[in-house]
Amino acid sequence: MEIKYKGFSIISNAECDENSGRWNGRFRILDEKGVVAYESFTEPRSNQNEAYDAAKHSAYEWVDAQ
Repeated sequence: MEIKYKGFSIISNAECDENSGRWNGRFRILDEKGVVAYESFTEPRSNQNEAYDAAKHSAYEWVDAQ
């Protein structure tokens, strides 16, 4: 899902690691020109919703720190 926030676009999702069964949150932040400004993963979580929420939260924190 793409969210507009303070001039950036945040794309976040969750991916399941097939080996461990744990979920990783992933996010990508694009600037106003659509260029990737930052991209990262969060620590593994036990379920998809937790991983997705962690990714969104981390992305907001990164934008707020800019």
